[in-house]
Amino acid sequence: MIARQLLDSIPFFWNFSDEEKDHLLSLDNYFESFKPGEFLIHEDAEDNALYIILKGRAEVTKNSKPKRVIATLEPGTVVGEISFLTNRPRTTNVIASEKMICFTINGQTMTELSSHMQHKIKDQLIEILVQRLDNMNQTLLELAR
Repeated sequence: MIARQLLDSIPFFWNFSDEEKDHLLSLDNYFESFKPGEFLIHEDAEDNALYIILKGRAEVTKNSKPKRVIATLEPGTVVGEISFLTNRPRTTNVIASEKMICFTINGQTMTELSSHMQHKIKDQLIEILVQRLDNMNQTLLELAR
């Protein structure tokens, strides 16, 4: 019940039917907990898990400047999408700044989903990436003024 309420509260899952959400919740190891200071993602690592932050916050850093926080991630944020979609090494570090709970989908889990569910997840990720690109372009325009 609580797991379903968490999914219902996150925009990523709003386009999923009740049956699709129930199916996702029936998968093994879909929730992961992280303690403050624990890494969700290590830059240059070669894993492909996708994380959707349900509770807690995380910080994004780069190995070249580990003390500089690039972004603070809130509940509802999707991370790991680049490696998830492309199987490329991780591009940043993501570190829990407080206790976190994430919904996790890895490549193996993705292959076990129906093609309809796979497309729905990929469509959500494309929408997120397009929005991030729009935001970055807006920021660059403002910096150029």
